[in-house]
Amino acid sequence: MDKDPWLDKWIPLLRQKSANGFILELGCGWGWDTLELTNAGCQVIAVDLSTENLSATKSTVPQAGILQLDHSQPLPFADQSVDVILASLTLHYFTWTVTMQIASELKRCLKTDGILLARFNSTDDINYGAGSGVKIEPNFYQMETRTKRFFDEEAVRNMIQGWDIQFLEENIIHRFGKPKSVWEVMAV
Repeated sequence: MDKDPWLDKWIPLLRQKSANGFILELGCGWGWDTLELTNAGCQVIAVDLSTENLSATKSTVPQAGILQLDHSQPLPFADQSVDVILASLTLHYFTWTVTMQIASELKRCLKTDGILLARFNSTDDINYGAGSGVKIEPNFYQMETRTKRFFDEEAVRNMIQGWDIQFLEENIIHRFGKPKSVWEVMAV
């Protein structure tokens, strides 16, 4: 795995926004971003559906809070109780209806001055399956054993409609070996 420095430019803002609370990291995977955030002094609650991923994250980042949950279901947080929500390449497994329900739930949990920092698979992400597999709905495919959604700019904007988008950019990352095209967004 190549180092993915995507959080570097966001660390000062993330530290500031979460100084009196925490960052909710949806889909923590193996804890790569969790480690960067905790090394920067942030308190993190790392969330994943996979017990294997959570175990790996806990082993790598023992100071992080760990919570197993399915983020397509209502989150166990009070209204406006979360300072920062980080969702890096984790909101792409769902139908559009469920994706919009997740967006509504994130908005419900986020404090009024909180931020959402997210990355989404781009429709240009041909190295990782864009346009391939069995089409379920526009830009959403069955790919072997799981489903995967790809976003164009309009889909990103539609998902976070009603939010104030502060940053939106399509980027190429190198976290997984081959170039990967993603949308990166920061909204309040």
